[in-house]
Amino acid sequence: MTVADGVAGIHVALVRVVSEWTESDVQAQIADGVGVALDPTGIRAVYLLGLSGGAMGFTALSERASMSRPTTSKLVTRLETQGVVERVRSGRTVEVRLTDAGARAYARLVAAGHRMVDDAVTDWTPQEVEQFRAQLVRFVAALSRTTHPHDPMTTPDRAPTHKEET
Repeated sequence: MTVADGVAGIHVALVRVVSEWTESDVQAQIADGVGVALDPTGIRAVYLLGLSGGAMGFTALSERASMSRPTTSKLVTRLETQGVVERVRSGRTVEVRLTDAGARAYARLVAAGHRMVDDAVTDWTPQEVEQFRAQLVRFVAALSRTTHPHDPMTTPDRAPTHKEET
């Protein structure tokens, strides 16, 4: 196998992972399963905020979510109404922050994601899991530096570590 064949295989596998993981029905099922009443767009916003330490500037959220500012404004208003986020104004800037309820929703979504990954690697050895994790973290860091060179979310180990609250 050539490097080009390997790269093509990686690309196809990544497209499948992204496609399956972000499918609206799958996201809705995951959220419903952990008691999070959010649509897929809201779930994505909660993930983006959670991965950024619980807060992002409004413009950064809009850009990372690939939404126009008016669409982002409507989403944030909807999430505020649901008690998941709050807008914090500071001069001319607006920061969008997860509320305590939003942080709990994020933790439950992350825990559900951890369970999905755990189910997928159930027959792997601990060494295989660690090797895959290390290579994936390395790959994501390299890819992120290419696609978002000035984004603080592109540091190598930005994997969520929140535990579900009981």
